[in-house]
Amino acid sequence: MRESSILRRHQFVLGCLAMVFFGTQAGCTADRSSVLAAGIQRGNVKRGEYLTAVFGCQECHTVRQADEVHLDRKLLFAGGVPFPVEEKGQVYSANVTVSSQYPEQVLDGLIRGRLAFKFQMPTHVYNEMAADDMRDIIAYLKTLQPVLRPLPDNSLPPGFVLPPPNPPVSVPAHEPRAGTLERGAYLSRMSLCQDCHSPHNATGTYDQARLFGGGGYKVRLPDGRLLIPSNLTPDPEDGLGAWSDADIIRAIRTGFARDGRQLDHVMPYLTAFHDMTDQDAADIVRFLRSLKSVRGDGSTRE
Repeated sequence: MRESSILRRHQFVLGCLAMVFFGTQAGCTADRSSVLAAGIQRGNVKRGEYLTAVFGCQECHTVRQADEVHLDRKLLFAGGVPFPVEEKGQVYSANVTVSSQYPEQVLDGLIRGRLAFKFQMPTHVYNEMAADDMRDIIAYLKTLQPVLRPLPDNSLPPGFVLPPPNPPVSVPAHEPRAGTLERGAYLSRMSLCQDCHSPHNATGTYDQARLFGGGGYKVRLPDGRLLIPSNLTPDPEDGLGAWSDADIIRAIRTGFARDGRQLDHVMPYLTAFHDMTDQDAADIVRFLRSLKSVRGDGSTRE
């Protein structure tokens, strides 16, 4: 039997177990479950659609058009985007247009990575998503019309061991207040700026001394060049120290650098950030300005 079939069955069983879990635990967690369900029912669908764009959900679960730049809106959230697994494997993002078939609590657990390991999906980030943001995202996902289509089989490296799901963590009820550094920090995590622009150490966790210092998510381009995410700290030579706030916001939304260069579309300005609100963009910039400067050589400066 193919490893991909085993994986799909494993994830299906986990989903079923999750539904049983939520059912059998209702007696001892009735208050929490009723509040969660009520909150999701009141979710803001329009805001949920916006969040699925800026948090990278649409980007990772939608194949691109023939130009390999723009998303195929006819297949929005229908999955099939390939991602490498180690050196000899490849998995494809899931079709989430069928979200209406799942209870809200199961979707919450899946997005947070608490029911199954999700490969390249950054569930370590989403596990800490504020409850109101998750509520709105799920409210939107449940409005999607199912797109039924076959996806390629996943292929896993020989001997690959499936890591465990994420453990439960404390989740804030609301995202931080607009206009604060805390909100900028939160948005920079949920929008995956930190994940892509921060190097990792030998254990696979963030190198805390070089957060946002560049070199996190490296991508091999079709022409063979290695794309290395840039330094987003305020270093005047290697980072954003010489950039104005307007320069940074323009790069986020349009992909144009301070010197007029067009950034590679791996930076999802066309598929995720082009409609980012003024407030969200300003909060992210304010937070980036507050970081310690990190030079390309790894040293820091106040």
